[in-house]
Amino acid sequence: MDLSRRSFPGGGTAVAVAHGVPRPHPRPHLREAEQLVDYLSLPTCPPANNTYKEPDQPNVVRWGSPDDAATWFNQSQCASFQTAVLKRAHRWATTAFFHAHFGTASPFARDYRAAFARDDVPHFRRVRRVADLRPGDLVAIDYRNDQDTNTGHIVMVRSVRGTYHAPRPGLNFPGETQYAVQVVDCTAEPHGLHGVGDYPAFPDSRVVDATTRTTGAGYGHMMFYASDETGEFTRYRWSVNTSSAGTHPLDRRPVAAARVG
Repeated sequence: MDLSRRSFPGGGTAVAVAHGVPRPHPRPHLREAEQLVDYLSLPTCPPANNTYKEPDQPNVVRWGSPDDAATWFNQSQCASFQTAVLKRAHRWATTAFFHAHFGTASPFARDYRAAFARDDVPHFRRVRRVADLRPGDLVAIDYRNDQDTNTGHIVMVRSVRGTYHAPRPGLNFPGETQYAVQVVDCTAEPHGLHGVGDYPAFPDSRVVDATTRTTGAGYGHMMFYASDETGEFTRYRWSVNTSSAGTHPLDRRPVAAARVG
């Protein structure tokens, strides 16, 4: 199965090829994430191969054979998915590395957010301004709860779609600019409700129709707000049609982003 010319919404191609030779991807972890999601999304890949794992299930993320979509598999949560992608893409991203700098082989979203905010972990450089986000950057959120597993959320940036002004005034805040960001992540709750508001312009690959939604790895859109004065993160929404009640400022749910290198 040749994916060299196959394009996907908002992201170019799974593998860039010139004269039959793959070109180096500027962000190898984004390439690996896209390739995995693209195979998991093929009709020949069983839906059961891509799920958001339960707490008592093991993390299993497997890049399979290019000739057999059924050999690609994801059973993970948001942070364990990103950790698996980093391990796949970078030689430095070993179990020993995560133990040394995060205290665990598989950090939670809360752990990633804290590390990004400290800006002291090798291979991660903090990105403070929303407008400075680039494909392959990671954005982590800390829910500030007491849970052991659902500590927050972490996504990989696929593209910054630009600024967005919501038609509902309550979703726009004085002194802040809202950005629509396409992300690659693993979640039990896809980003958005089918057909509601501006959802068609900012969809989620796991939302099949108004009544069918899947979990696991995929592409979606989140809305991040920035201070007009500093450009730094101020709040976020889960999707373009999330209400004001689901819009979280940083004093309730801290956000930090980092560039991987």
